[in-house]
Amino acid sequence: MVFLQEYALDTFFKGLIIGVITGVVLNKVPNYIYSLIRNNRIIKDEVKSNSKPEPVSSTKDEYKMALLVRHDLKMGKGKVAAQCSHAMVHSYEAGLKLIPGVIANWELSGRQVDVFKIADEETMLKISDLAAAENFNVYIVVDAGRTQVAPKSKTVMAIGPAKCSQLDEITREFEIYS
Repeated sequence: MVFLQEYALDTFFKGLIIGVITGVVLNKVPNYIYSLIRNNRIIKDEVKSNSKPEPVSSTKDEYKMALLVRHDLKMGKGKVAAQCSHAMVHSYEAGLKLIPGVIANWELSGRQVDVFKIADEETMLKISDLAAAENFNVYIVVDAGRTQVAPKSKTVMAIGPAKCSQLDEITREFEIYS
């Protein structure tokens, strides 16, 4: 009986140690491999990129991003914050690839963001077309519809970053979101 207890206890601790080591390995190895792949992609993207960013402006131009929030959806403040975050991140990521010089200028000028109310989807799409015609970086968040709004609702649009004077021409008719 004592032999079985010692054997069981010995086997238990060996199994526990093997389980802990396996858990650590299964957690760390994929993360390590993912980081290598991600870093390798970044290096490849930098090597592949032949486009040179426009030089950082030596003038005192101010840059900003505009977020246009649909007021007709009656989203709560938290939902609006989340949707604005999505719009900013996607617009920023696209800007890093498409307009890196403008992104650099925006970062140097304080990363200003203005948030406006817009009436409805029709207005959003009209402004999107206008902004695209002016070659602005535009991103529209399409919600999955799991919480407050219907699936595939267009909730927030990010425009820019761009020079403040250029964005003001598009957004001057809209009320600041508060």
